[in-house]
Amino acid sequence: MKQDRRTFLKTTLMTTGAVMGGGLHKFAFAADTIRWDMADEYTEANLSGKAAINFAKLVSERLGDRLAVQYHGGGTLGYKSAEQFDAVEDRAVQSAVTVLTQLGGVDPLFELSSLPFVAQTPDEALLLWQIAKPEYAKVFADYDQVLLWAVPSPPSGIHAKMPITSPEALKGLRIRSYDANSTRTLAAAGAAPLQIAWSDLTPQLSTGGIDALLTSGESAEKLTLWDYVSDFTELNYAMALSVAHVHKDDYDALSDEDKAALEQICAECDKYNWDLMRASIDHAYEVMDDNGMTVTHADAVPQDMFDFLQQAADPVVQNWVEATGDRGHAILDAFRSAKS
Repeated sequence: MKQDRRTFLKTTLMTTGAVMGGGLHKFAFAADTIRWDMADEYTEANLSGKAAINFAKLVSERLGDRLAVQYHGGGTLGYKSAEQFDAVEDRAVQSAVTVLTQLGGVDPLFELSSLPFVAQTPDEALLLWQIAKPEYAKVFADYDQVLLWAVPSPPSGIHAKMPITSPEALKGLRIRSYDANSTRTLAAAGAAPLQIAWSDLTPQLSTGGIDALLTSGESAEKLTLWDYVSDFTELNYAMALSVAHVHKDDYDALSDEDKAALEQICAECDKYNWDLMRASIDHAYEVMDDNGMTVTHADAVPQDMFDFLQQAADPVVQNWVEATGDRGHAILDAFRSAKS
């Protein structure tokens, strides 16, 4: 079955010649160029796509024709993000940008960046990534893969018809959650969460199936949320990661010198990607303001509200620690020590 998938993929690539990123990757390949096709369920307009295109550009500039990374966004290779881990392991595709928190079935460690209120600023999210990356990398290595870099999603808050700044505002609120952890947290806080796929959000909003959403500020522009709600409350709930990864055999095809250059590129990508995320936050707030929405920033949310939400989230974090054992304990201890 794995061989059939690889054969199908090879045929698909030959017939479609899918190239994303505005022609950035239309390389004139040398005969001995190492090629990595990079799959992504999301498009080049998303942060993951922008991050991947920047990575491919840096590789082209630094490694010349020794390595070429060709980005395939929008799921053009036929994989959902949750399927890409297996696709790279099987070498059906050399590399991918994958939503890490969708891989909890591979290892619960990968759910770390979606834990509520653990990392509450972009700088804290970067610190948590830097501390956890060696443990993440060990899991990828167990599946014959090499972890490259990460890109964070913007922090989640609540879009609603009023500011959500008190426990009373959450009580009974029909709110969209996006994973099991957010569903549990919101339910513990007294809301009535529904885990709803991205593609189903507009119908649910237009029919009154939900009154609020837990998602990032940038979702307002993607879904024209000002047609349905009036407010965004910045809560910095979580900043889930997507990561780039490549099969070990394709990585090991590089020389030691090129591996060292790639390591430096990946370090630069992390900085670039966090800057991308920060810029996307500012842009989202400008767009919401331009379209008449009110943004309540975190510093205007009473500390009592954050204490209440933290209490609701504590069991979710504790369950994760129990599932990950000593690894989870060590990561959180190191993170809390480093940020204090």
